Amino acid sequence: MKRHIPNELLTLLERWLTDSYSCVKWKHAWSIIFKPEFGVRQGSVLSPFLFAVYVDDLAKSCVWTSGIYIVLHVC
Repeated sequence: MKRHIPNELLTLLERWLTDSYSCVKWKHAWSIIFKPEFGVRQGSVLSPFLFAVYVDDLAKSCVWTSGIYIVLHVC
């Protein structure tokens, strides 16, 4: 909300992430379908953006006087 993202887009993202199901493929075997409880879809185009928003808010909540630092390394 503080980033001035339209409510419609926030609702769309919330429903997309809340109503998703996944399964795991390993070689030729597939797991049962499950509902992820947290996180974003791996490989999604939005995942890096959503991660950056999260880390930005996390970094802003850390005050240098508290001795807590966040160090990011980009490969």
